[in-house]
Amino acid sequence: MLHRLTLQTRSYGELRQLASERRTLASSKDGHLRGLLLNEAALLDFYATLRAWMDRTATMPPETAAAALAPKLSAFDLTPLLAALRRRMGLPVAEQQALLSISQLRNLAKGEIIVEEGETSVPLLLLCSGVARATRTLEDGGQQIVSICLPGDPLNPGDFVLDRAGISISTFSQAVVLSIPAAELRPLLELHPAIVRGLWRATAWRASVQREWLIWLGRKPAEARLAHLLCEIACRSGSNHRESDDFEFPLTQRELGDILGLSTVHVNRVLQQLRSSKLVDLSRGRLIIRDRAGLYQAAEFDPAYLAVPDGTCG
Repeated sequence: MLHRLTLQTRSYGELRQLASERRTLASSKDGHLRGLLLNEAALLDFYATLRAWMDRTATMPPETAAAALAPKLSAFDLTPLLAALRRRMGLPVAEQQALLSISQLRNLAKGEIIVEEGETSVPLLLLCSGVARATRTLEDGGQQIVSICLPGDPLNPGDFVLDRAGISISTFSQAVVLSIPAAELRPLLELHPAIVRGLWRATAWRASVQREWLIWLGRKPAEARLAHLLCEIACRSGSNHRESDDFEFPLTQRELGDILGLSTVHVNRVLQQLRSSKLVDLSRGRLIIRDRAGLYQAAEFDPAYLAVPDGTCG
């Protein structure tokens, strides 16, 4: 039922009521069925959050609505998504609402495939929470991770335009994705040219990141490669605006090796070098940057390639 539910079909109160009913039913169940019902309740709460934001901003002046982020009515934080729609894609509130009104919610487990390479008629995908990866599969079955996706990222703006998935996208962690079907989005583009410009901007930003990856993967030594990747993820995670450089980091050493073209043993050795230099500490799924200036120097990192029009990291 939930994969067919959009924000156009239910009010905020109805969505909250459906979530409450799922939790009540779950209390009388156990095992796998209980987990499924609780998961549905969380998704319905998330839909209610989106619906509430749309209702709140519908009658606001644009300058007020742009700053009116959705309240945390559920377990999911909408701030990264709405900030990316506004800053990176440059979408006014009316266009944000238009996109969200036709979106469908997907709650994904760690390691789940979102889109497979070669699929056609792919939806536009927006990452609300969690971390995802884009990969290409080689003939021998090996995989190369070609990009990391963080909350707020449009996962495949270029693939949507080309109508074919050139890469596979899967999750590094539990994640929530908004899926906007191509058949419903295309008519919307005719009515909202700002969304077309937003897709162009998102694709250009992604190309800027990919260009930088080509440079540091191809020309830098192992320590600088890893340091550069850590700097980029920290910047994109918004750690510049936090009091502490301590944040969730779900990538394993094996996955870091897949990105950097290094063996797991080599990644471990480089991490030990960065740790002994008191630059970073990575353990138990968390990254702590001890010396940001020192890490930037080791990576020769310039965050300018991540900037969006307002000058902040995208």
